[in-house]
Amino acid sequence: MSDKNLGTEKVKEVTSETDQAQNEEETVLEKEEICSCAEKLEKENAKLVNQLLRLKADFENFRRRSKGQMEDLVSGANENLLQDLLPVLDDFQRALSAQAEACSEEDPFYQGVQMVHQSLERVLRTYGLKSIKAEGEPFDPNFHEAVSMTGEGGDTLVVLKETQTGYLLNGKVIRHAKVLVGQSEEEE
Repeated sequence: MSDKNLGTEKVKEVTSETDQAQNEEETVLEKEEICSCAEKLEKENAKLVNQLLRLKADFENFRRRSKGQMEDLVSGANENLLQDLLPVLDDFQRALSAQAEACSEEDPFYQGVQMVHQSLERVLRTYGLKSIKAEGEPFDPNFHEAVSMTGEGGDTLVVLKETQTGYLLNGKVIRHAKVLVGQSEEEE
């Protein structure tokens, strides 16, 4: 082989080694770029997952809060309606008391009014309305409102008579029972 061919071969070899080194460097750089991109994508993915979990938790909290607010709204509306119906219930009780004194319980009109009164009470009970038992019970200012007191009073006061029925709505007092209080007959 001639020197020229030998020189060309050497140049080709050096060129090919240089090209190979460049290719290896480019491959290493490409791998580093891919790793860098993968790390960025993983970080972005983790950030998006975290954001999604927060949004999901916020939505659950919103849903729970909205449900509670809706229940409170319905409960408040029911309470207002039932408070407006209490005077009607009182009128029925007064009508029944007056009619019982004026005629017999076998009178069809009296029985009709009594049936309507019982139906109204039954419907109101389904919505959580319950009357407060007062007469003969110890006086409790959480449930009773004393309008009059007989005797000297004392440590233990008892409800002697109920002048107006009190009511609870789902365990909450919506109207206190108006009562006459005094000492029980045993203490006197």
